[in-house]
Amino acid sequence: MKIITTHKNPDFDGFASAVAAKKLFPDHEILLSGVPAANLKEYLGIYAEYFPYLSPKEIEGSIESLIVVDTSSLSRLDEKIVGRANEIDRVVVYDHHPEIKESDIPGEHHHEAVGATVTLLLREIKKRMIELDKVEATLFSIALHEDTGNFLYTTTTPEDLEMAAWLLEKGANLEEVADFVSADMTAEQKLLFQSLIDSVRVIEVKSCPVAIAQARIDKFVGGLNLIVSKAWEILGHDTLICVVQMGKKIFLVGRTSSDEVDLTRVMGAFGGGGHYKAASTRVDNGRLESVIQQLVKVLAEVVTPALKARDIMSSPVRTIFAHAKISEANTIMERTGHNGLPVIEGNRLIGIVVKKDIDKAMSHGLGDKPVKSITRTKLVTVDVDTPVSQIIEIMRDKGIGRVPVLENGILVGIITRTDIIRSRHLPRSFRKEVSIREEPQEYDVSRLLKERLPKHYYNLLVLLGNVGSEMNMPTYIVGGFVRDLLLGHSNYDFDIVVEGDGIAYAHALEDHFDVKVVEHPEFFTAAVFFKDGFRIDVATARTEYYEAVAELPKVEISTIKKDLYRRDFSINAMAIKLNPGAFGRLLDFFECRKDLENGVIRVLYNLSFVEDPTRIIRAIRFEKRFGFTIEQETLEFLREAVEGEFLEKVTGARIREEIEKLLAERDVPGSVRRMGELGVLKHLFPEVYYTQVLGTRVKALYDFLSWARHFFIRLRPFYALIMVLMEYSSESSWSYVEWRYGLSGRVYREFKSIKPKIKDAIEALESDAPLSCVHKYLKDLSPEGVAFIAAHTDEAGQSRIKEYLRKVSKTKLKKVNGNYLKKLGIKPGPRMREILEELLSVKLDGKVTDETEEEYL
Repeated sequence: MKIITTHKNPDFDGFASAVAAKKLFPDHEILLSGVPAANLKEYLGIYAEYFPYLSPKEIEGSIESLIVVDTSSLSRLDEKIVGRANEIDRVVVYDHHPEIKESDIPGEHHHEAVGATVTLLLREIKKRMIELDKVEATLFSIALHEDTGNFLYTTTTPEDLEMAAWLLEKGANLEEVADFVSADMTAEQKLLFQSLIDSVRVIEVKSCPVAIAQARIDKFVGGLNLIVSKAWEILGHDTLICVVQMGKKIFLVGRTSSDEVDLTRVMGAFGGGGHYKAASTRVDNGRLESVIQQLVKVLAEVVTPALKARDIMSSPVRTIFAHAKISEANTIMERTGHNGLPVIEGNRLIGIVVKKDIDKAMSHGLGDKPVKSITRTKLVTVDVDTPVSQIIEIMRDKGIGRVPVLENGILVGIITRTDIIRSRHLPRSFRKEVSIREEPQEYDVSRLLKERLPKHYYNLLVLLGNVGSEMNMPTYIVGGFVRDLLLGHSNYDFDIVVEGDGIAYAHALEDHFDVKVVEHPEFFTAAVFFKDGFRIDVATARTEYYEAVAELPKVEISTIKKDLYRRDFSINAMAIKLNPGAFGRLLDFFECRKDLENGVIRVLYNLSFVEDPTRIIRAIRFEKRFGFTIEQETLEFLREAVEGEFLEKVTGARIREEIEKLLAERDVPGSVRRMGELGVLKHLFPEVYYTQVLGTRVKALYDFLSWARHFFIRLRPFYALIMVLMEYSSESSWSYVEWRYGLSGRVYREFKSIKPKIKDAIEALESDAPLSCVHKYLKDLSPEGVAFIAAHTDEAGQSRIKEYLRKVSKTKLKKVNGNYLKKLGIKPGPRMREILEELLSVKLDGKVTDETEEEYL
């Protein structure tokens, strides 16, 4: 293989440099490892098919040529590359970082201190007169702008600017560059930004949504253009116009990605100007409300009809019948280059079959099976008159690459990412930009809060909202509390999220309560502990991104919508606002309430299980706790993550934590069975496969543990479960599990001591043998060891164990003990222990009842 790669968890410069390298080395393939930076990940959601790349698991055989870009460090490359580094015939490195101490990749180095690595490669592309299209030129521009801080970093060189100018000549789209490159704000700007975010409302003008935000401040704050650009990026509306009164002056600033709104004309009506996508103006001595009213009238005159699905769809549509063979679909895809085909049955569209599923079926020899057997039936369609901006939002939020277009219920076209890309690079009058956010559905649950919460908890929520408003922070309660409130379950776990400084908010509660605050600055969170043991967790609204698969996430400050989007499942991704005036307003961005009503467990994006594989165990836990069903596409994502061995990439401590939470649920046997059905067990515990016998043992174990939890002072269900699961596993597998999950060596030693005696112990328990006989097998065991034996017996046997445990806990030798025996001349040792054990056994059988009988015996 011939590979082009960059550092793990690539940013734009790493990825763009890899694409540029492919222009120079066209017979090489791009390999990306880890999780892309958040903005690159968003970009790839649209352009992944335009710039195809491999993942590390697709590396096969030896590597004969390797091109490395944007790093000189071997440790920053994927492990599969590192393991082959010394065997590769040709290695070429392009890097721009001024610190070369980390350079340890053998081979030919092209290393210069320029602002971005892509500059080095563009120099060569330009020299060889290799052509670039507009999409490539835009990608390279994004990388240049990001790595040079919009050419403001001191590492920027004249050549970086020269290349940026050349890319503009090649058709680079600066509006798209602005979509993916961000800048920081000052504290005053952030306050104004937050006020605008809170006030935003959306109006419909000729079916075109326009967001309007307003704010009043006493003094002038500079950088309004930056603030509006940031708000536009975060909110994700096609068009945002902000109206801000600063003292006696009113400023209007607009940003749009919509071809229906000409901001030059909008601002021109107020005496201002700019250009089509970004414009501004100033109104002296006006009233804020009057200016907004006039703005709405101007919009009604200026807005033109929206670009629709019919304008960009591909038609006619190549389809395949449900009864056709998978091999036929494979042939069509190979000949046409299509990655998906709509599936028709009885003149009705029933789903889509995708290339990935075709390839998998063919590799398993299933070419003769009908296409219907691998069709993805959870179908998302749009109407011919659906705005393109809405289609882009659907494709992004649903994680899909193609959307069938219907007219009067009949399939008339299909829109793919290629069509979207084409629309972005059409002349301005036909172009449409990506919308990244929809407005939430809102419900008033204030009455529900009052009815279902104890009064002191309800009052506490009211106060928490008041504190948020005092600090000008939108304040929400989120997660499991909201879910359980709607389900009618008791849950007093208060997870509070604020759009602001969560740590400062937590400390503000010290003015109202006698509490202790524990900060976690790296996660922008804090825990508030009350004297009665009650706890409130406070978080700053945040977005998590993963620098590598299965690692703990990095955190960035964000808005409530993005905070909810990072959550595990839709049923846990709702928020209730607590601020006065909006108290009890439930926000639902992702049809979460619908999933809750339908009993569905659904992830919010397709890489959810890859980025945090512990969600696999959590999905099963919630499914069994609520009697819900894992949604079909979520189930596919789950299975892919399991088969991809992503569970193995998570630390044992995190896996153990999730399993122990699962073990605290009511239907543990059902959860273990489900883990077996989905192939999860064998990825958690080597050589463990679910069987009917194992299912019976696990059920018996948890029948016993439900009683044992109340009897034993200390009981570790996790240890008992491992003994049952690993009963037939090898010593090497036991060693691995001990290491991975941090088990005490005592667990395996006890297991080994019990195993040879288990048959005899069961016979004693299920017969009429006296308790002294039971005592012989159970006397030296830990609670987990006793539970392991209980898992092998029936209800009568378990009753016998309980009888024994109750009696032995109350049975004491009153007169005869070690000191008594020493007075009789018996020395401490095996003989003394033997006498005391014999005496206790007799007493358990009721043959000795008082001190005199003890002494006599």
